[in-house]
Amino acid sequence: MSDLADRQKTQRQHWAAPGSRHDRLIRALRVILPSIIGILLALLTFSPFTNSNELSFVLDKDRVNMAAERMRISEALYRGEDSKGRPFSLRAGSAVQKSSAEPVIRMSDLSARILLDDGPAALVAGQGAYDLDAETMRVNGPLSVKSSDGYSLLANNVLLTLKTQILRSNGTVSFTGKDGYALTANNVQVNLPERNMQSFGPVRGSTKVGTFSANSMSADMDSRIVTLSGNAKLRIEGNAFR
Repeated sequence: MSDLADRQKTQRQHWAAPGSRHDRLIRALRVILPSIIGILLALLTFSPFTNSNELSFVLDKDRVNMAAERMRISEALYRGEDSKGRPFSLRAGSAVQKSSAEPVIRMSDLSARILLDDGPAALVAGQGAYDLDAETMRVNGPLSVKSSDGYSLLANNVLLTLKTQILRSNGTVSFTGKDGYALTANNVQVNLPERNMQSFGPVRGSTKVGTFSANSMSADMDSRIVTLSGNAKLRIEGNAFR
């Protein structure tokens, strides 16, 4: 064997040896995460917009078998029914954990559909990240919800903390409903157990009788009472009651 052949053989042995770049690359490309786990993670982006006990899935991070270096799923789809027998579907285009040292699963192309009492509703989110240690779900960028009865929601940069069941958006949240109802709020927090919502930034909106604005707002989901605070203004259209 020539000296050149010997050198090439030695280089190949080093390249494929345990701990080498090639070995780390192969271990990093292992796909071992069951697709159902990725779907349950995608479900977390939908749960803030349903009743707190409506869907009965639980993700136990201690029971998930993690890849030594990396895990990945792609095009995962799950179909089922909620506790009221209403069908829903959940989809995650991809879910990747870059390394075992980073306990974050990054997801893309998140979507969900559910058949509500008033018709179907759909949710779409571009990118999300689930933190296994902090038990938080973060949606980076826009998240939209639309229902067949004319209700729509558009939020940006949403964070859901699973332990406290508090949803927070540091960006703008816009609601649009039928009958001319619209609301835009900034820096919004939704407390799911207490069923209330607060905006810590400016709010403005319109109803079928006029427009309103304020420095902040609080709302009770059960009583449907909205309280405007700080420089609150209400303008009633002249023909609103005709």
